[in-house]
Amino acid sequence: MPRSFRGEESPAHPQPRLYQYKARSVIEEYKGLAVLFAVLFLALAAYFVKSILAAPKPPPPPPQSVYIDVVPKEPAPVR
Repeated sequence: MPRSFRGEESPAHPQPRLYQYKARSVIEEYKGLAVLFAVLFLALAAYFVKSILAAPKPPPPPPQSVYIDVVPKEPAPVR
């Protein structure tokens, strides 16, 4: 019985190593799109923050036009 059938390595004919297949991840598969969306997200976030910080301040409320009648400190003379 040959040694290879018994599970022993044959020194005359070494077995070539088999390539271990590893599936690519989503990030590896779509690396370009991931970079594009990351840059787009950062640009939109920066634009949003800039628009909030650079927004004009609201104008102050207009003064209220209320007429106040001045009451004299001394009472009016009784007649």
